Amino acid sequence: MLFYTSELKSYRIDATDGEMGKVQDLYFDDHCWTIRYAIIDTRKWLPGRSVYLSPTSFVKLNEIEKLVEVNYDKDTIRNSPSIPDNEPLTRSTESTLSGYYGWSKYWFGTMLWGVQDQPFTRLPDHATDKSEFTNELQTYENKDYNLRSEEEVLQMKVHANDGKLGVINDIIFDDEYWKIRYFVLKSAEVPAEHYYLLEADTIESVDWLERDLYVNYTVDRVRQQRSYDTKEGIIKSL
Repeated sequence: MLFYTSELKSYRIDATDGEMGKVQDLYFDDHCWTIRYAIIDTRKWLPGRSVYLSPTSFVKLNEIEKLVEVNYDKDTIRNSPSIPDNEPLTRSTESTLSGYYGWSKYWFGTMLWGVQDQPFTRLPDHATDKSEFTNELQTYENKDYNLRSEEEVLQMKVHANDGKLGVINDIIFDDEYWKIRYFVLKSAEVPAEHYYLLEADTIESVDWLERDLYVNYTVDRVRQQRSYDTKEGIIKSL
């Protein structure tokens, strides 16, 4: 199914033994446009540290009850490698987290999640011997990416070859591959307000410092696509 990232941030996060909090932010890579981590706002439960969970950790997204079920108990998460608030997530820290939880190292291999297209199911016990998974560490290591947060993208300016198109208003991803499929473009036309879809894989370049995103389209070509007056009906139309 397809979801807005903004909608996911309103979901409750449940461990196997109780509520943990809510999604505070999402990190995706800027090479495959795939969500790699959810940062969990644990409120008063684990103050002073950030909790990063891979989509591998999620049992499912419960759209009816608006919750994300996580395949760990609170003690497992409490005892995970500590990442202080406001510190960047480094490759070394990613490796430590993957080793603790038994996640696949998505940056090894040539497929979306390393050696396969979908997130791996985690090992039954994070302390289990993982020698059987060493074939995952292939000689190919994809270094051609950086992790970016959802907050970096929202309100980013979008440019066509011949003019400004608008700003990024939301992000649409699927819960099977956790790949970003579309960016929701809020048109720069005034006074009318319209929304368009930009496929993530059609993005030509991004200036993260200046917060500018470029697509290899003309303004007219984008405006000839289907537009929406509101966001509510976009996903239902896909």
